[in-house]
Amino acid sequence: MKIDSLPTVIGLESHVQLSTKSKLFCACPTRGKEPNSAVCPVCLGHPGSKPVLNKTAVEMAAKVALALNCKVNPSFFFSRKTYFYPDMSKNFQITQYEIPLSENGFVELDSGKKIRIRRLHLEEDPAALIHEKGFTLVDYNRAGIPLIEIVTEPDLASAREAREFLNKLWTILGFLDVFSPGEDVLKADCNLSISGHAKVEIKNVSGFQAVERALLAEEKRQRELLSQGEEIRQQTRGFDDKSGRTVLQREKETEADYGYIFEPDLVSSTIDSKWMDAIRSTLPELPFQKARRFVREFGLSDYDAKVLCSNKKLSDLFESVSKRVSPGLGSRFLSRELLGILNFNRLEIDSVALSEKELGDLLELLESGKVSEKNAKQAAIEYVLSGVAPKVFLEKSGLLIDLGSVDTEKIVESVLLANPQAVSELKQGNQKSLNFLLGQMMRQAKGKANPRELQGFIEKKIKKK
Repeated sequence: MKIDSLPTVIGLESHVQLSTKSKLFCACPTRGKEPNSAVCPVCLGHPGSKPVLNKTAVEMAAKVALALNCKVNPSFFFSRKTYFYPDMSKNFQITQYEIPLSENGFVELDSGKKIRIRRLHLEEDPAALIHEKGFTLVDYNRAGIPLIEIVTEPDLASAREAREFLNKLWTILGFLDVFSPGEDVLKADCNLSISGHAKVEIKNVSGFQAVERALLAEEKRQRELLSQGEEIRQQTRGFDDKSGRTVLQREKETEADYGYIFEPDLVSSTIDSKWMDAIRSTLPELPFQKARRFVREFGLSDYDAKVLCSNKKLSDLFESVSKRVSPGLGSRFLSRELLGILNFNRLEIDSVALSEKELGDLLELLESGKVSEKNAKQAAIEYVLSGVAPKVFLEKSGLLIDLGSVDTEKIVESVLLANPQAVSELKQGNQKSLNFLLGQMMRQAKGKANPRELQGFIEKKIKKK
């Protein structure tokens, strides 16, 4: 079989920091200001220190497991993963190996393909290594922060599918309120092989685009080696974003190399049915459920509902403004204008302060004809970039339309009389002529006319002629 026809096989191990107030096995805060200030004997690995499991972390992890259609094990325990590296001072990481918190879930892609989740388990984050010129600094503030690791089966067939899976996962996590979206809390280890050949792991890739680029680069590297008659060696590699290549870190270890043993300082944990029911009761409406409701209740298209439910904050904004204006206007303005402004300025919606009331005020003005679409968009731009409330911006800029101060019909008649050629072309169905006439009328009205009202008058006048 030709190398190009061999399928690509991809599996992901996604690591997500949970937004608990304290660490996984001690009372240290998860957010320390100064390096090595949020530490104690437990997270520093001092001899004789004893870990205590964080109940909130277990509840958050179980909540994620349920949202990912996983089976939560009623009993589980922790193990020691032995390795020697500066980021883990006690020379082992407390994680789960034999019996994880949960297993056997799935995430469904837009195509309907289900990507199976092999396991979801809890573990502690290592310390952060800061590489300066000629030396490396270690910050143990991060050591012990609770992580969940979500391991897929090798069901992904392309880098594009891997990116879509992570996008779906990120959206679900955002609705669950178990992490801080604005922070670098999701990283993936990417396992890729060409069917029938050895697997290569790409470690610690951050960001959906970076994951896609890393997988494309590694797939290209492996196919080139195979086409030259060379075999793929099982390795651990990193991704150099600047060069767009994967780089060798070490020859790949096996799980046996880590010498897993049962964690003797922690007893087995049990989630009884009462506790499980309490966790299940905290599950919110998930993205796909909310999208279906938006289609049913508001008459949105499947596509528009999906866009609005790609982010919890965006879906909440839509639901709020739709109590004040038509759902069609709310959907169109938020999914096209607002997201367009954010994307153009490379901003994430979760990093920008957006008030449901202030956006609702703007859309009410737009729907009532008291502001043009062009000026409404300009107000939204100012709001996103400088925080000035849209209504305040419009008032100070003199862009609000006083519907009683402009003789709309008189302006229409004047412009139509002055532009007979454009009127003739409009009668023949030339849309550019309509836009030209509207522009002339808005100029004469100094922006204080309602374009929809002007268009209505134009249509009436044209029919009469």
